[in-house]
Amino acid sequence: MIVAKEKTIFSSPITLSLLSVLFLVFNFLESYIIVVLLAFFFSLVLLSYVYLKTVQSKVSWKFKKYSLSSSVDDLEECFIEISNDSHLPLFNLEIRIESENDKNIVFLNSENVESSMEKIIVDVLPNSKKVVKVLIKGKSRGHHNWSNFEIFLKDPFHLQAFRLVYSRNSLPTFIVLPRILKINEIKLKSIIYGNRMTNHSFYMDETKIMGTKNYENESFRHIHWLATAKESKIVAKKYEKVNGNEYSIFLNIVGSLSFQLRHDMEELIEYAVSAYNVLSKEGCKVELLVNYTTLKDGVLKVDSHSSRSQLKKMIETVTLIETKGVFLSSKSFYNYVFRLKDRNSLALIIGSPPDPTLFKDWVQIKQ
Repeated sequence: MIVAKEKTIFSSPITLSLLSVLFLVFNFLESYIIVVLLAFFFSLVLLSYVYLKTVQSKVSWKFKKYSLSSSVDDLEECFIEISNDSHLPLFNLEIRIESENDKNIVFLNSENVESSMEKIIVDVLPNSKKVVKVLIKGKSRGHHNWSNFEIFLKDPFHLQAFRLVYSRNSLPTFIVLPRILKINEIKLKSIIYGNRMTNHSFYMDETKIMGTKNYENESFRHIHWLATAKESKIVAKKYEKVNGNEYSIFLNIVGSLSFQLRHDMEELIEYAVSAYNVLSKEGCKVELLVNYTTLKDGVLKVDSHSSRSQLKKMIETVTLIETKGVFLSSKSFYNYVFRLKDRNSLALIIGSPPDPTLFKDWVQIKQ
């Protein structure tokens, strides 16, 4: 915390110097009424300083909010608790808060007007606490911070003030998640149904043999002739089950030119979140791979799962995507993710599509 003195015209060095000269002059001229008035003024300035010096070390604040995150355009209630541990009251204590800009988070005043700055004035009794409510709305996805938080302590005579400036490291972080949109579920559900009908077989997937099993009057083409000859009994092939319930969402936010991000990046991210939500509700296993890389983990990937906790993890993960991050060209991205994805899953493309001559078994659900 940094303490800065805020001078008014009455307590500025120039004013005090001028009044000191006048005090000596009128004292020499024996104008005692004016001398008494000037002495009274100097006493008020001194008392003002002693008051501010006493209370400034006794003032503290805490930030409280009852949700870990919110979505874009959701209104969030936060609370600031001001503690006054001194034996003196605080008059017209002023709290000033600023956000980084009005495109990240904004404050709403009593008239529901949005602003990147908020000013609150309160009185706090001796040895007591005061809780004030702050309304905050996230305007864009990401992790956002306040850029500035200051408390102005004013003396009862309004002669001077102390400004308490707090480090940005001590200010709270607001996690703003992408919205879950109401998308065209009919299209997605038709893809799910068609994929299930195409891949599901009573005899499972005949191209993927897991082993052998006892013959149960299957068709002759399911008999494992080599195993039958070795074991001197009829043995059938055991196939891997394919149910058309696994999907890989590829989110490519790179434009037609390599390393140029699309202007509708946020819309694509929200659509990917919404599609993931629909597929999860249908009981599908879904994995998400995003054209966004980190030095530690490579391409951003949320593993296949069908639980609600995995949906929350996916939303929190895509919140971390920043425009200053590292992105692959579309060709490099698809070369990588088609090798990385589960071999049984159907690729669903959101954003710039791959070259159809290089890859197969994929469906574009949003371009």
